[in-house]
Amino acid sequence: MKKYWKLLNKLIINIFFCCVLVLQPAFSETKDIWQQSKSIVPSENKNLEIQTKIELPPTTLNQKSKTELQIPSVNQSTIDKENREIVFGIYDPKTTSIPINFWKSIPAEVFNNFNAEIFKNDYSISTNQLINRIFFSKTNLSDLDDKGLSYLNLISTYLAHSKDSKLIDSVIDQNNLLLNNEKLLDFLINTHFSSYQIDKACKYAVNMGAEIKNFELQKFKIFCLVKNKENKKALANLELMRESGFKDDFFIQKINYLLGMLLARQGEANVETLLNIHLSSLANPDFNPSFAAFKNDINKTKYFFNSPFISKSLIFNNKENNQKDFFTDEDFLLIQFLEEGSNIDSFSLDKLYSLYKKIVFNIDDLLVPIESYSKYHAVKGRALLYQSILLTRDQQQRLKLIELIRGNYNKNKLTNLGNKIYFSFVSAIDKKYLSEEILKEISEYSKNLQKNNSMVAINNKHFHQSDVVFLLFDEKINQKQKKNLENFSSLVDSKKYQASAKDIAAISLLVEQKINLPTALKKIANSEEIYIPNKIYDMLERKENNKATLELILLSQKLKNSKEYVKDFLIIVKILDRLGFSLIKQEFIKSEFFS
Repeated sequence: MKKYWKLLNKLIINIFFCCVLVLQPAFSETKDIWQQSKSIVPSENKNLEIQTKIELPPTTLNQKSKTELQIPSVNQSTIDKENREIVFGIYDPKTTSIPINFWKSIPAEVFNNFNAEIFKNDYSISTNQLINRIFFSKTNLSDLDDKGLSYLNLISTYLAHSKDSKLIDSVIDQNNLLLNNEKLLDFLINTHFSSYQIDKACKYAVNMGAEIKNFELQKFKIFCLVKNKENKKALANLELMRESGFKDDFFIQKINYLLGMLLARQGEANVETLLNIHLSSLANPDFNPSFAAFKNDINKTKYFFNSPFISKSLIFNNKENNQKDFFTDEDFLLIQFLEEGSNIDSFSLDKLYSLYKKIVFNIDDLLVPIESYSKYHAVKGRALLYQSILLTRDQQQRLKLIELIRGNYNKNKLTNLGNKIYFSFVSAIDKKYLSEEILKEISEYSKNLQKNNSMVAINNKHFHQSDVVFLLFDEKINQKQKKNLENFSSLVDSKKYQASAKDIAAISLLVEQKINLPTALKKIANSEEIYIPNKIYDMLERKENNKATLELILLSQKLKNSKEYVKDFLIIVKILDRLGFSLIKQEFIKSEFFS
C-alpha cells in the first residue's frame, strides 16, 4: 500500500511540473490585443458581417432607417437620446409664444399638485381657453424629469373633465397619447360606444395602457380584440384577468361563443350593462329587448337611438301598421321614451311630430284642446296640443297652446325638447301678438344658438360685447365704433345704462391702451394701481415663467366668483403681458367678454 501512494505522489508532481512548463509563455509577455487587431485582414465571409450587425429596436417617434442605425460611427447614447425625444401638442409654439422646452425645469410633483387643485371647482370658458392654449402648445416631454408622465396624466384628467370629444380626438390622433388615464378611457369608450361608433371605441380600447386594472374597461378591450380577429391576444388577456380574480360567466360564455369554440353555447341574453346588451345581440341577431332596458341610463339611451334596435322597436312605423288607429299604453310609453331621445338630440323632431300626427282625436277634443288634453295619457295630451297648434288660425289662441305645451314638457323634465318646440312655433307668430318679454327671450335663445357656432357674437346692447372691444386688438377706430362709444357715453352720463363689472374692465383696458374715449366712460374706468400678487411677481422676476403660468391659471379659475372682478381681471391681463403671451391674451379677453 505504501509503495502505491509513493507512485501516486510522483505522478502528481510530474503533471504539475509539465503544466508550469506549458503555461509559462502565457505569463511571460503582455500582448497588445488592439494593436494585433489592426493587422487582421477582413474575412470575406458575408455571414460573419451580418452576425456582427447590431439591430436597434424601432421607436414610435423620430424613427431612423435600419441602414442609418447600423453605421458604426453613430454613438449609441446619441441614438438613444434622439429616439427618446417625444413632442406632445397640437399648437405650434409660434402661435402661442410658449417655447417647446417651456416645462423643462418643472418637477413632477408640481404637475401632480396642480392636477389636484385645478379640478376642485368648475372653471369659466376663458379659463378653459387658457388651459387649451397653454397645455396643448407643443412641448418636449423628454425634457421633463419623469419623461412627461405627470404632464400627460394632467392632460388626460383635463380631457376627461372637459368631455370635449373633438378636442380629445384631435389630441390623441396627432400625438398617439398613451391611454393610461381611467377616467379619460371610460369617457372615450362610453361616448363612442353609445353613439354606435364601435370601431372608434375599439381604437382606444385596444391601445389601453397596462396600468388600467378596471375589469369593465378590460372586458371591452377583449371584446375589441375578438372583433379585430386577434383571438390569441383576447384569450391571453382573458386569462390574465381570471388570474387577477375576474369572474363573469356571461361574458366568458359570450366571448367563447364569438371565438367559435366547439363546445361554447349561445347562452341567454343579458341587459344589465351596455356591453352585455351588445354581446347578446351579436350572439343572437333576433335579440330584441324592450326599450325599457335602455331607460334611466344616458349611455344605454344614446346607444338605443344609434343602434338597429330603434328600427326594431318602431313596429307601428312598418308599412302594414302605417295607419295605426289604436295606440296601447305600451305604445305611449315607447313614444315617451322617444321624447326623451329628442330631448337629448338623439331622435329627430320630425319623426316625433309624425308620431303625434298619427294619434287620432275626435272633433270635440280638437275644438277645446285646453280643456281636453289633461284627461289623456301625458303623451297623448301633448299630441293633442301639437295637432291643435297646427290647426288653429287664431294667433292669440295659438300662443296660449304653445306656452301650454312648453310648460307640459318642462313639468315632465323634457326642458330642452320643450324649448325647441316653443321657439320654433313662437318665432313664426306675428310680433304684434308677442310681449317684450317674449321677444327678449327669443333674442336670447337665438344668441345662444349662435354661440354654439361661434364663440364671438357681437351684441351692441352691452359695452363688453360690442364691436368697440375690438379696439383692444386693432386700434384703428371706424365710424360705427366711434358712434357706439358716443352712444354708451351718453347713456352712462344720463344714467340710462348701468355699466357692469365686465364693462368697466373693458373700458379700463381701452384707457390703458390710450384709446381716445368720451369723458363719461373715462370716469368709470379703474383708477387703482394694479399689482401682480407677490408669489407670481417673484416667479416672474426669477424667470420661472412656467410656474407663474400655473399660478395664472389657478387665478383665472377664481375670476368667475371674484368679488373684485375688475381688479383680478386686469391682474390676469398684466401677467399675460409679462409672460409675452399676446395671442393667448387676445383669446382670453374675447372668451371672457363674449361668453
